[in-house]
Amino acid sequence: MSSARKPANVSANASLTSEFVERRRADATPFERELWDILDEIPDPHIPVSLVEMAMVYDICEEDSHVTVELTFPCMGCPAYDMIHNDIRSCLAVVDGVDEVEIDVVWDPVWSKDMLTDAVREKMREAGISL
Repeated sequence: MSSARKPANVSANASLTSEFVERRRADATPFERELWDILDEIPDPHIPVSLVEMAMVYDICEEDSHVTVELTFPCMGCPAYDMIHNDIRSCLAVVDGVDEVEIDVVWDPVWSKDMLTDAVREKMREAGISL
């Protein structure tokens, strides 16, 4: 989970990972779960939650040290597109067992704020972001 501070009124046990992400993560190998955890530390550049908490990371697959990250964005033309790509590559490229990182941007399913958990919504409200 993200190391970002949880709002005081959100239970420490409250899941910050959406059901959508959890379904995608369920079939991950132990190494892929480690990669999910690493990406869960990358903050969204605009919002005080991680890319995983934002449900922007749809899947992570590793085969023969080649990692593919399936990623989406809340909107087309995201001004942080390149920054997010660079953050993902930088974080994963230094992991033992990762030789190559490919990012596959997908638009299906279309990202929706419905993918956010109540705990993430509360974090955003605490930061002054309305949904």
